[in-house]
Amino acid sequence: MRRSNARTVHMHSLERRKSMWAYLFLLPWFVMFCVFYAYPFVYGIVVSFTDFTLGSMKWNGLQNYRQIFSDYAFWRSLLGTVCYCAIIIPLEVFIPLWAANTLRPHGRVFNTLTKLLFYIPGIVCSVVMVIVWKFILSPGSGLLNDLLIKLEITGFSIFDQAVTSIPVMSLMIVFTCLGSNLIIYCAAINGIPAMYYEAAELDGATRRQQFHKVTIPMVHSTVIYVLVTSTIATLQVFVIPQLMTGGGPNYTSSSLLMMIYNSAFVGGQFGYASAIGVMLFIITALVAVVQFRIMRRDQIEY
Repeated sequence: MRRSNARTVHMHSLERRKSMWAYLFLLPWFVMFCVFYAYPFVYGIVVSFTDFTLGSMKWNGLQNYRQIFSDYAFWRSLLGTVCYCAIIIPLEVFIPLWAANTLRPHGRVFNTLTKLLFYIPGIVCSVVMVIVWKFILSPGSGLLNDLLIKLEITGFSIFDQAVTSIPVMSLMIVFTCLGSNLIIYCAAINGIPAMYYEAAELDGATRRQQFHKVTIPMVHSTVIYVLVTSTIATLQVFVIPQLMTGGGPNYTSSSLLMMIYNSAFVGGQFGYASAIGVMLFIITALVAVVQFRIMRRDQIEY
């Protein structure tokens, strides 16, 4: 009995020492999280209730939030963000899934080369890509403009209206993000036991039926992950629209993150920019929760 008690005490002591070392190794990450994530997040919420400038901070309550609901630029930027999401999210979620399923039966070398080709655009700096596309699409001197002149089409610019500018920039964003999602899907599909597909083939299932009845149910959790991360990233779209159009004309191609940047660093309204940031966080959180609930319900049905 004493030996059993001594062994139990020893095991508890060993677990405590292991836990201590685990917490010790986690401490640097926790400090970084508090300094660069938690503190700025809380401070940003506090600033959203103030009239904050580089020289002073004055409490103004809900004034910034009242200003948001009467601001045309906010609603136009919100509409632009929704348009970006409507185009980008389905393409980023389903094109890599289709490509990963297509690559499944092929050899390892072909899979690796294909994933490399998809991933290379994501390595290229967004600024460099914007410079190249501006050289092609510039309304005054771009290659597309020269082609339109030869076709006797003048006075046309892709960036004059949101109907053309948002889809073009959305495709540019999708082009840079397909590779990472493709790799995630390939890893998930490669983890599906081959016997499931063999059984489906013996039952006479076609490739399309295998995709719907075997692949999608087995990678459902991965689809949820890609959907949520793609949604969060798209709601924060910034670099390409900012460099291509600056949100113009008249905020038609702007996004909420671009409005936050312009309000803070162009207009000097840091309190108002923080309020928009809080609104963006609430929208993102609500969309993510809804997506999780819908996808989990679908998973139960599977």
